[in-house]
Amino acid sequence: MSPEPIPQDIEQGALRRANARHEAAKQASRNPKSIVQRISEAAAAAGLEDGREKSKERLYIDQLIEDRSKLKPPPGTHPVSAFWSYGLEHPAAPPNRDNVPFLDQRFIAEEWAHQQNQQEPGSAQTLETTRGGRELDEMFLWEPNVIKALGGQQAGFGPDFAATCWQTISGTYAEVAEGEVFVFADTANTRSILHQRELSALCANDKVGLDNIRFVYESPVTWPEVTRTEAGTNAVRTVAQFDNPALPRYIDPYAYPADEPEVRKAKIDSLLALAAPAQEAAAVAAPGVEAPAVAGPGVESPAVEAPVVKAPMAEAPAVEAAAAVREPAGRAPRKNVRTPLWQVGFDHTPTAARPSAPGPAAGAGPAVEPVLVPRPLGTGMDGPS
Repeated sequence: MSPEPIPQDIEQGALRRANARHEAAKQASRNPKSIVQRISEAAAAAGLEDGREKSKERLYIDQLIEDRSKLKPPPGTHPVSAFWSYGLEHPAAPPNRDNVPFLDQRFIAEEWAHQQNQQEPGSAQTLETTRGGRELDEMFLWEPNVIKALGGQQAGFGPDFAATCWQTISGTYAEVAEGEVFVFADTANTRSILHQRELSALCANDKVGLDNIRFVYESPVTWPEVTRTEAGTNAVRTVAQFDNPALPRYIDPYAYPADEPEVRKAKIDSLLALAAPAQEAAAVAAPGVEAPAVAGPGVESPAVEAPVVKAPMAEAPAVEAAAAVREPAGRAPRKNVRTPLWQVGFDHTPTAARPSAPGPAAGAGPAVEPVLVPRPLGTGMDGPS
């Protein structure tokens, strides 16, 4: 049975959050000096002063994005850390930079976490709901007027500054995660921070590791069933990529079933083995020393022979999602938090169409029923530059 689409209460809550954030961004753009003043006051409170090369505001932001203490949960709480990437076209969502109504997965993850915390306080979080993530988010560094008010490129706030900040703080957030983590995406696009930074950091994190990374969405329904069963598992989607044949770790989801079973298994085995050096490095790291992210998506493993890891070839995504939550030793298990298993899509009239698989040229063959699909058009941290 196919999993349910995103529940309606999650959808509506996410839309409220997205539209509120959109209005706040417009206000920041209209009054960027208020944002700069807030950053300046925080920098002064931290004892920072303007330097010869960087302003106190820039120094403060540089410290914030690597401040692990502001990304850890309050004492006595052990939330599931949620990660997200890109989003979905949605007619009731605010427009993105391409003027497309677009709902970032961020707001779906935040609404899910909010509802989990209503059931069990302190049980779920996203980066933007941590102290550090919320503070960076409220700086509105994606807004050109805010960057200009901070001094622009001449003051060290270039066009890629916001993306760099979010990539750094996202990696830090992954490094301090513990236990099972949830990923609000169906795959990790190679342009995303999820692929380039977060998944590799989670693999190398000895308190998370490959086995604790779980995707909230099933693999794309447009994939052939063989691909969904063998390459659609949580582990494979963590280490593989499905959108860029010019980059390492690529699986063509539509050509994959044409290979012989033993060829497919060897490919999956080799990809899963790439995560082994990261997990081994994490296991032997000295206490208090962070293990380097030596492998994982976006980071190539060293040229050594990695041990073969058997691929879960017969494991369907739905079977994976039913597994019990695993916690670090000595921690009481969470009561209510289990991986939701959703399919990308809503019940309303879709706004984007894509065929179920690559097919003949336009005009050849019957029309394809539209389905709502994720698009890399978000205005959040995973949006294109």
